[in-house]
Amino acid sequence: MKFKRLAAALLSAAMVVSLAACSGNEEPAQSSSGTTETTETEAVHVNLAESWGFEYFYTIITPEVSSSQYDITYYLTSFYDTLVTYNENNELVGSLAEDWSMSEDGLVYTFQIREGVKFSDGSDLTAEDVAKSLMAVPVNLGQYNGGYGRLSTIIESAEATGDYTVELRLTQPYYNTLRELCLANPFGIVSSEQLNDDLTAKDTFRTATYGTGPYMYEGDNDGQTWNFVRNPNYWGEAPEVDSFSIKSIPDNDAKILALKNGEVDFISGIKNVSAESYDKISQTEGFGAKIDDKALQTYYVGYNLNDTVFGDSVIRKAIASAIDKDAVADSIYGGLHDRADSFFSTDLPYCDLELSTTTFDIDAANQMLDEAGYVDTDGDGIREKDGANISAAFLYQTGSASDDNLVVYICDQAQKIGIELTPQSAAMMDWYAMVQSGDYGLTVFKTQGGFYDPANVVTNINPQTSMDPIVMLLGSTQPELADLVAELDSSTDGTRIQEIYQTILTTIADEELTTPLVYMHQLAIYSDKIADYTFPMDANFTSVQNIKING
Repeated sequence: MKFKRLAAALLSAAMVVSLAACSGNEEPAQSSSGTTETTETEAVHVNLAESWGFEYFYTIITPEVSSSQYDITYYLTSFYDTLVTYNENNELVGSLAEDWSMSEDGLVYTFQIREGVKFSDGSDLTAEDVAKSLMAVPVNLGQYNGGYGRLSTIIESAEATGDYTVELRLTQPYYNTLRELCLANPFGIVSSEQLNDDLTAKDTFRTATYGTGPYMYEGDNDGQTWNFVRNPNYWGEAPEVDSFSIKSIPDNDAKILALKNGEVDFISGIKNVSAESYDKISQTEGFGAKIDDKALQTYYVGYNLNDTVFGDSVIRKAIASAIDKDAVADSIYGGLHDRADSFFSTDLPYCDLELSTTTFDIDAANQMLDEAGYVDTDGDGIREKDGANISAAFLYQTGSASDDNLVVYICDQAQKIGIELTPQSAAMMDWYAMVQSGDYGLTVFKTQGGFYDPANVVTNINPQTSMDPIVMLLGSTQPELADLVAELDSSTDGTRIQEIYQTILTTIADEELTTPLVYMHQLAIYSDKIADYTFPMDANFTSVQNIKING
């Protein structure tokens, strides 16, 4: 049971939330096959590709309700709005909430809800819908409560105190409350008519979306293609795309082929588009490619800090010194991503700090190992200490050519300093099981990205609240960090919050508890039907409403 909880929490990490684009107001007429018919003007239909199908359209996806890895998660902002969000200037602004305030003790948030908004089924948005949506989050997360952030674990109540006023009460102050409320997963607002008396989601979410966003599920699919249309009741500016279909194409190379032959118009996300594919499409006439200028998610080496080898900071620092991050960014990722010198990008809240960085220096790495007593006594090229070879498995998830190349590169670099690392790939769930059991030496992983960073990742350092078996090792092996996180998560003092971040991130850097590699940019490629795409502030999501159409 514990493993299921940890695995689902990590599945939510690769996650990902939201602007509206302007256009005309003609409603689309689309058949269940995904083709478009014309009214007075030609309706605009776009085909997208994803690696899986869809069976559930609620904002919270857990293994209990869906067999899909992610289901509708990455597209939620096209169907559901949140109370607040961030604008293009990275400023917190209202979405369904026009205004809000916080009590002096940080326990009560009061939201004034926008009037005149309707759900896709035509019902009016009221404070009752908002209150029940918030209260339904921990209920529908169940045993996975906390996997998508700390806020859902400290909600005491959410109450409609007027037709358009909601009070959210917490059991303790939490500095990241408003940022977490930007997350459509799990805090997208739904019609309360689709929640049971016990606040569990009704099965109606298997056949429809019930949000206030620009699109809605048309209600049909053929098992390979799912069709979506404009929400006729949308309160914002009408998007340029009238309707769209998402085709299930599991293989990424097949997705690229489908784009080239006209079967697909738009593909987004580093989970679908490799650096090599992006480069090829960007140089192919008749196609477009765009990279998000934000790079806020970190790809990093995580160490098994309980292992006798990687529990020694000398080993970690030597490996970090042997990695040429510029070569990783340029050669493995085609220059599309930025080298990372700290665990979080300095563009994230609380993270613009002066921290120690590791310089690429093979000679220095060898010297520090020599001085620590790690020597090659038998001439086999592998250092030993106390009679044991410095060897370990480098575990990573199957399915990415870039990961294959990255792991092989790091293993080759480690060999130059007398450390034997053996690549070991595993399917996703097997990888989770091995990480949880400690059956690895080091691995590669990503921070959660988007609005989940940095707070949700930092919260998971505390093993008492963690659902991430990689970063929780930072707290279990450095108890003082766990204590700081516990203090952080109930603090209302902005100065103290910044001090705690300074201490935590300084310790991670000084002790090389992780080795950051690159900051990841999101990618999009598309046919000449599409003129442009604006990445949402949380670029892990695909926001169809941000697609601009040629002509």
